[in-house]
Amino acid sequence: MTPLGRSRPQRIAGLVVLAEAIAIGFLPLFAGPGYEQAFATGLVAPSAVAVATALDGSENEGDKPFAAAVRGVESGVLAAALALAVAFLHGLRVGACDPLGGVRLFLLGPGVGCVLAGLWGAFAAQLARGRSRRRLAAIALALAAPLGCVFAGVYRFWSSPMIFAFDPFVGYFSGTVYDTVIDPGPAMTSYRLGSLATIVSVLAAARTAEARPGGGVTFRARRGRARLLALAVVAAAVSLGVWVKGASLGHFSTPESIAKELGGKKSGKRCDVVHPATMRVDEVDLLVRDCDEELVAVERSMGIAGPARITAYFFRDAEEKKRLMGAANTYIAKPWREEVYLQLAPYPHPVLGHEIAHVVAGSAGQGPFRVAGAAGGLWPNPGLIEGMAEAAAPDEDEISDAVWTRAMMELGILPSLDRVFGFGFFGEASSKAYTIAGAFVGWARDRFGKDKVLAWYGGAPVTTAFGAPLAALERDFRAHLGALPVSADLLATAKARFARPSIFGRACPHAVDELRKEGDVCRDSGRVEEALRKYGGALALDPADHGSRLSAAQLRARLEDRARGRAELQAISADERYPRTVRDRAEEALGDADWLDGQRAAAAAHYDVVAKRSLDEDMARTMEIKALGARDERLGPTVQRLLLGERTLPPDLLVSGLSLGAAIERSPSDPILRYLEGRNLSQRGRYAEARVALEASLASGAKEARITRETLRVLAVAICSMGDRAGAAALADRVQASSVFAQGSGRRAAVLRLLDRCAR
Repeated sequence: MTPLGRSRPQRIAGLVVLAEAIAIGFLPLFAGPGYEQAFATGLVAPSAVAVATALDGSENEGDKPFAAAVRGVESGVLAAALALAVAFLHGLRVGACDPLGGVRLFLLGPGVGCVLAGLWGAFAAQLARGRSRRRLAAIALALAAPLGCVFAGVYRFWSSPMIFAFDPFVGYFSGTVYDTVIDPGPAMTSYRLGSLATIVSVLAAARTAEARPGGGVTFRARRGRARLLALAVVAAAVSLGVWVKGASLGHFSTPESIAKELGGKKSGKRCDVVHPATMRVDEVDLLVRDCDEELVAVERSMGIAGPARITAYFFRDAEEKKRLMGAANTYIAKPWREEVYLQLAPYPHPVLGHEIAHVVAGSAGQGPFRVAGAAGGLWPNPGLIEGMAEAAAPDEDEISDAVWTRAMMELGILPSLDRVFGFGFFGEASSKAYTIAGAFVGWARDRFGKDKVLAWYGGAPVTTAFGAPLAALERDFRAHLGALPVSADLLATAKARFARPSIFGRACPHAVDELRKEGDVCRDSGRVEEALRKYGGALALDPADHGSRLSAAQLRARLEDRARGRAELQAISADERYPRTVRDRAEEALGDADWLDGQRAAAAAHYDVVAKRSLDEDMARTMEIKALGARDERLGPTVQRLLLGERTLPPDLLVSGLSLGAAIERSPSDPILRYLEGRNLSQRGRYAEARVALEASLASGAKEARITRETLRVLAVAICSMGDRAGAAALADRVQASSVFAQGSGRRAAVLRLLDRCAR
C-alpha cells in the first residue's frame, strides 16, 4: 500500500488531488505542465496533503515523530507525482507547450510545497494529540499554515509595492495576467534552497524527538543523536537566514528595499518620485513636474480631489520593474497606497495619467483596496476600474475609444456590457476590454455627469446611480455608437486590432512569447540562424503567431535567404486572412528590402500603400517619411540611416546624427529635415534646441498633414518641458485654428490637454 492508500484521510486526499488535476486540465492554459497548472495545484494539493497527514497522525498514538514526518514526506511526494502525471496526460491530449519549463515550475512550486505540507501535517498531528476534539484540531492546525501563508501574501500585496509572491506551499505567483513571459529567475531557486533547509531541519529534529503522552514532542540529544540535533539547528539557521535576506534575494520587496535599489527620490508639490539615481537632475525635475501636472489634470477630468500626495516609482526598464515589484510590461497603481509603478519614458509619460487616475479614483472607491466593486470592493469590477482611468486620461491615438467601439459593434465583436463590467473583462484581449470600458465610462460621464459615474464607482448600483439598469444603458450606448461614422479602412484595422484573443484563448502563450522574445534578442545581436530557430519553435506551438512569422520573413529578406524572405513577405501582404496591421508590416518590409537592393521607386510604392490605408498615425507618418526619402536624393541617406540602417547593421544614432547634420547644412530650410532634427532632439531631452528646429520646420511649410500634426505635437512637448506657459497658451490657439487635425481627432485632444495642463 502506498502512503496515499494507508488510511481513509489519505485516500480522500488522493482523490481530491486527482479530481482537481483532471478538472483544471480541461481549462485553457491549464492543460499540461506549466505556470497556471502549477499555481492551481499549489492552491489545493498541499492543503489536502497537510489535512490527510494530520488526521492520520492524530489517530496513531504510537507513532514516533520521525516515522510520522517520513510518512508526511512520502504522501507529499506521491500527491505531487499524481498531479504531475495527470498534467502530462492532459499535455498528451492537447499538446504540451513547454514540458521541461513546466516541470521545473511544478517541482520548485507545489512539488516542494506538498513535501512541506506533509511535514507540517505530521507536526499538526502531534499538536492535536491529547485535545478533546483532536480531529477538528488536526484539520484546523493543518490548514493554518497553508491558509496563513496565503493571507501573509495578500497582506504583503496590500502593504507593499510588490504584486508577486513566493509561497512555501503554492510556489510562485507572478502577479499579473498580462505579462505572458513567466520567469521567476534565480529568486525561485534561492527561495527553494531555504525550503530544502527547512525540510532537512524538520527531519533531523524529528529523528531526535519523542512524542509525549499528552501530546506534543520533546527533544533529547541521546547518544548518536547530538549530531542530528546540531544539523537541525544549522539547517534551521540557514532557512531563517534565507527568510531574513528575502528582500535582497528577490523573494519579496518593501518600499524601503525598492527605494534603496533605485537610489533617488525627489518631491514636488504633491508628487514624491522615487527614481534611478543615475538620472540627470534636469530629467528628475521634469519627471516630478510631469507627475504634479498630470495629477491636477486628472482631478479636473474626473471631478474629484485625489490624495494630498502620491508616490510614483519609476524603474529603468521592464526587467527591473519585474524583479523589484512583479510587473514587467504591465503598468500598475495601488490606490490604497496612493502609489503608481512605471518604467521610465520620454516626457510627457504616456501612461502616467492613466495610473494616476486609478489613485485619484480611489478617493471614490471603497474597501481596503479603494476600488469599484461589490462587497466593499473585495469583489472588484475590473471594467469600471480600468474604464474610469481610460476616460480620465485617454491616450494619443488619433481614433477615439468610442469610434473603435463603434467599429467593434459593426464587426459583431462587441461583447455585452455585463461581460465587460464583470470578470468576463479578463476573457477579452486587454486592448479590446480597455477600449470598450473607456468608451462607455466616457459616454456615461458626458451624458449623466461626473457625480453619477463617481457614485457608481463608489458602490452604488447602476440603477441607483443612473436611474436605469445596465441593459437599458447598453441600448442607449449602442444607439450613440451607431451615429458615429466608420470607414472600410477603420473596420479592417479594428478587426486586426481587436480580433486577437486574450491570453486564455491563445495557444501556449507563455512559451510562444518567450521564444519570440529570445528570437528578437538573437536577431538584434546578429545570430540569424538561432533567431530563425526560435521563431520556428514559436510557430510550431502556435501557427497563428503572426509576430514570429513576420519577424522570420523580415530577417530572411534582409540577411539570410533574400528570395525566400521576399516571397514570404509578399504572401503575407497579399493574404487577406492576415490582420491588416500584419499585412502593413509585411508591405513595409518589402519596401525596406527594395530600398536596400537599390530599387527606391519600388520601395516608395510599398510605403505609399501603407501610408494611404493605415489608421495608425505613427506608422502612416513613418511611411510618408520613408517614401519621401526613397524619392528624394537629398533626404534619402539621412532617412535610411535613421530608419533602416544598412543590410547587416541597424540604425545608428551617431551615424544618422552626422548625416542629418550634414543634410541640414546643405538645406537649412528643408521642413522635413528640420522636423527630423527637432523630433530627435526632443526624444533626447534637448528641448530648447528641438523647439527652434520644429518652429523652423513649421515656418518652412511642410505639406504633409501627418508630419505637420506631429511637428505641432512635439513642439507642444518642447514648450511644456521648458515651462513656457505663455508659449503653451499661444500654441494651443494655433492648434485650435489648425486644419491639419481631423474632426474629433484624438491626437488633437491629447495635444490640447497637454498644453492646457502646462499653461496653468
